[in-house]
Amino acid sequence: MNKPKIHNDLFAADVPLVDGIIEHIVLLPDQAKVHFRTEQGEQATFTFEQTVGVWDRRAVGQEIGGLSTLPVALANLYIRELLHNDVEFGELDQQTLDHISIYSFTNSWSEMPILEIAATEMLVQRGGV
Repeated sequence: MNKPKIHNDLFAADVPLVDGIIEHIVLLPDQAKVHFRTEQGEQATFTFEQTVGVWDRRAVGQEIGGLSTLPVALANLYIRELLHNDVEFGELDQQTLDHISIYSFTNSWSEMPILEIAATEMLVQRGGV
């Protein structure tokens, strides 16, 4: 069985992602914020609502190649297993899991995920915050 090719978006809303840099990540209860600087120096903040998991591979300071958004069913096996275990142990309800997407920032050189966030929604705000 062939694995489907993942499409890497080059923009989030109207914010160009390619060669931009993740400046810092803030984790709050049920929310994650990714502060980002585009290649042109513009600031943007990505806010992830109802965040249930974050997997960071030293993303701060790295150049971004794009962003993919996947349903849980197409996520990496370790993410699927962790989220399903959370449901099994009562830390996450099935209804929330059904509305989760995996947002994956990829490295511009390796095209490998460097920051993956499981959340129900991503909001984008341009400008300094």
